[in-house]
Amino acid sequence: MTNKHHPVLIFYRFITSAFQRMPFVFILSIGAVPIMAQEASIDQAVSWYQAGEYSRAREKFLQIIKDQPEHPVALYHLGRLETAHPAAEQYYLQVLLHAPQHPYADDALLAVTRLQYQQGRYQDAVKACSRLLASYPKSDLKNEVRYWQGRALPANKQPALARLTFLQLLTVAPESTFMMPTRLGIADTYRAENDFIEAARLYLKFETDFPDSDSLRIALLRAGESLEASSRTKEAGHVYQRLINRFPDSPEAGRVR
Repeated sequence: MTNKHHPVLIFYRFITSAFQRMPFVFILSIGAVPIMAQEASIDQAVSWYQAGEYSRAREKFLQIIKDQPEHPVALYHLGRLETAHPAAEQYYLQVLLHAPQHPYADDALLAVTRLQYQQGRYQDAVKACSRLLASYPKSDLKNEVRYWQGRALPANKQPALARLTFLQLLTVAPESTFMMPTRLGIADTYRAENDFIEAARLYLKFETDFPDSDSLRIALLRAGESLEASSRTKEAGHVYQRLINRFPDSPEAGRVR
């Protein structure tokens, strides 16, 4: 037996090797604990949010961003929980600033678009829609983005471009959940151009195309208003009566009684 194979030397090399590896393993373990704790914390906050426990979720998300100010999941959900529009928008913009490729980034930008539309910032909303379509071409939110873009354009005095946007949406997604509001939007663009007869015609098509839709009450009201605007008062009266008969308790019927 040579000296290098002596049992005592073998044991010594084993112990030395083990101690050399231990600090590295120990450091890895210590580093892994905070990461696992952080993930558990964000999962708990999201779970509370999904369960409707918004106060607890907000508190947890705020704790998370104290330690990790750029955490995209926490920032996005704080935007959802924020009732003040400017504060909510800032949370969403922080997601886009710090994590533009995160899975929540396109959701955050769409949320910004909605907030801008609700605040009457139509030009900003149009730009946000264009940015989303350009930056996230594979987003599953594209149909909704095109819808909001179409909504914002007439308000920004661009009804013809809005109509083109709506028609493109109907072409690429004829059966989407935005189909009926998009049809209403197309009629709205003619109304914005003072082409009240064409607007009324498109609104009234809802009676035949979507007779059981709740959107019909909106279409009938706008059809009547368009006919009135074109001095067809008698026809408008007939449309209003159909609205009252069909939706007697609706806010729209209350407006024309």
